[in-house]
Amino acid sequence: MIRTKDVLNCLPLVASILGDRYGVQVRIGGNEACTNGKVIHLPSLPMDCEPELLALARSFVDHESGHIRHTDFSVLKAANLDSVTFNLFNCLEDWRVEKKLSGIFPGCRRNLNWLIRRFFVEQAQPRAGDSSPALAVLDYVLLTVRAWDVNEVTPARQHAASIMEHHFPGLIEALDAIMVKAYIHCPDTKAAIEYAKQIALCIRQWEPPQPTESSKYTSANNKTAVRQAKEKTNDSTSQIDQQHESACASAPVQHSRALNALPLKALFHAEAQDLPQNIGEIMAIELTNCSVESAGDALTVAVEGTRQAAPLPADQKLQALQASIALRTRLQCFLQAQTQRRCSIGRRGTLHPSSLHRLQVGNDRVFQKESVHQGLNTAVHILLDVSGSMAGAPINLANRACFAVTTALSHIRGVNPAVTAFPAVSVTNSVFPIMRHGQPLPDRFDIRASGGTPLAGAMWWVLQTMLPLKEQRKMILIITDGMPDNQLAANNAIGVAQKLGFEVYGLGIRDEHITHLLPHTSKVVNDLPDLVPAMFAMLQAALLKGGEV
Repeated sequence: MIRTKDVLNCLPLVASILGDRYGVQVRIGGNEACTNGKVIHLPSLPMDCEPELLALARSFVDHESGHIRHTDFSVLKAANLDSVTFNLFNCLEDWRVEKKLSGIFPGCRRNLNWLIRRFFVEQAQPRAGDSSPALAVLDYVLLTVRAWDVNEVTPARQHAASIMEHHFPGLIEALDAIMVKAYIHCPDTKAAIEYAKQIALCIRQWEPPQPTESSKYTSANNKTAVRQAKEKTNDSTSQIDQQHESACASAPVQHSRALNALPLKALFHAEAQDLPQNIGEIMAIELTNCSVESAGDALTVAVEGTRQAAPLPADQKLQALQASIALRTRLQCFLQAQTQRRCSIGRRGTLHPSSLHRLQVGNDRVFQKESVHQGLNTAVHILLDVSGSMAGAPINLANRACFAVTTALSHIRGVNPAVTAFPAVSVTNSVFPIMRHGQPLPDRFDIRASGGTPLAGAMWWVLQTMLPLKEQRKMILIITDGMPDNQLAANNAIGVAQKLGFEVYGLGIRDEHITHLLPHTSKVVNDLPDLVPAMFAMLQAALLKGGEV
């Protein structure tokens, strides 16, 4: 049985489960964390993901799934927002889509709150307002929105508020009035855009307070003090004093605030990369920084691609069918004795007339009870290596062997087979599904050989595919002629599969390298007549393992 704990600690499987749950695609590979509005991309991460990195990846999937499900990208594109307004929109939209997703899937709220605490409380960097008062305005909006879900963000929000109050008095009250409306009612992307525009307009229109009568009086006193100071200084400092007098005469007490009016308006000419980062950007950068450059240490999942596949030539198909019939006959004869109902005599059940004679000697075991054996209830996925090294006789043998085994399994009740070739021709790390689980047997097993042997990525793809299947037992049969492109990664994928409860078997095609990957569960065939005894030796034990109840 597959344990939930093991699945939750395995990034490719967690990503697949979340993707299926949210109705989005999640791909693992490359060196970038991003989404294009349809697919969430996670970079190639270390094979042994630390718990925190795993949690970060899960939270990234949660966050970006919210955007894919609930952000109207067509409305956003039509709005054509400037960088500052877009930054403000992101703050509101991040919160809105996370709230929407959490309402449907409450578990992701816990992940997202962990994320907010991590970046805005526990690992908070010096905030933008410390070096630029104008940027503190955007920071205030971001932290206010994040404090709506995680109260621990409030101290950082108050710090940004103190900077704003010092440099831009009155602006906080205007922004809060708009944001409280967004908090109460922000049903869609269009509404988030409108609120962001209102906040941006509020920032543009901010003006420093006009000086009061008391401030004019204070300014006059300042000018008098400057004149008195000038009389006491020598000629060498007179020019400096004149400049000082001029500055004081033209500015009220609030001059430091007034000088910041220009930087606030200039904010709208800033580049996007100079503005405070939203949580999606922060996660993407950290995940990208954790990506693995070395292919030997990387965890990458294959993607689906295409390949030319045709029916087997008539003579090869006939040979394969003969082998299939022989294999199926041997298996079914063996299975019949294992799955039939057996009668046991005991003290409970229905009366067994043939045992009534036992009563004469005081034996009350005269009742019969049928013991029922569980059906196979097994999913089998065949991974067919069609790499360039298989060209010629090996691929012809592999195609026939694959067709024979699949045909035999398709006719055994309780077995749900599937076949996938790897690689596809579109990209290096790819697979080509020939027959999916639950589909009828196709007639397209003639495939030409080309490309590498990305077994690790193909294994991860198969694990993702098989995980949701209802069958209690899950088997993977690898048909290959040599070593994978990355043996370390392949060993890791096989090890994880076995730890999760998958049974992994191998069929070597004229090559014994498979026995290095699977020393206890693999056989080698050199020609089609070798197939039946080799497969029967593996399957008779594998299919019936633990079948009795």
